Amino acid sequence: MASEDNLVGFFFYVLFVYPAVSWVLKPGRFSARKGLTYAILLLVGIAACKTAVDVVGRGPNHYSLLGVTRASSATEIKRAYKKLSLELHPDKHPSPNAMDEFERMKSAYDTLMDMELRDVYDKFGADGVKANRRLDEYQLLVEIAVYYATWGVLAYILTLGKSSSGARSWVFTGQIVMLVLEVSLMLQELKLPGWFLPRTTEHEMVWLLHELFPAYMNGCRCIGSFFYVDAAAQARALLLQLAEQHTALLAAVRALRAP
Repeated sequence: MASEDNLVGFFFYVLFVYPAVSWVLKPGRFSARKGLTYAILLLVGIAACKTAVDVVGRGPNHYSLLGVTRASSATEIKRAYKKLSLELHPDKHPSPNAMDEFERMKSAYDTLMDMELRDVYDKFGADGVKANRRLDEYQLLVEIAVYYATWGVLAYILTLGKSSSGARSWVFTGQIVMLVLEVSLMLQELKLPGWFLPRTTEHEMVWLLHELFPAYMNGCRCIGSFFYVDAAAQARALLLQLAEQHTALLAAVRALRAP
């Protein structure tokens, strides 16, 4: 499902967002400063709206359902569950979906109270818990390598040409930063501080990075092309201008020498 979402996001940004931002940055459309400002605002606005829609579509995670955080102890989770179970129990809750809501809350409680399952959930999400997945560093690193190799090839293809040489460097730099963050989060080398998005798991942080990467990549493509200067073409134009001036000067000198 995650790979399908990434593919949809890729085509969305390539086929719709990139042309729109390129239109804004077209020379003569606006002044250079205004065009760049409008393009960045447009790209950020679209990325924020799309990401917000996707986040809402994913629904609340286990921590949000119970109203606890990653740092909550078993005692705090149990206390939160007891309080919510009294409110959401089908016998007391008038909602027609009360049973489903109660079952989701119970599933969240069972997962977070089991420290092993909780760690699996934090790293791989609900699908990882259903698949009874465990942390296998070799398998994880292979999956990460396949993901970044695939996106690296796509980024290279989309940034072919002299005008995209700067964008290619920016995209690959962003990929390296993402890779370091993802490996560090998944292998527990980097612990998120308790105050930073306290109900967000490592799995969701990685999903967010993957979600935003197509926007970042296409933003680099647009802005890189905008700032590109063809030095060779400028040099040729300057030489041609000098040659024309030289020819005009010679013509003027000959005219002065003529009897």
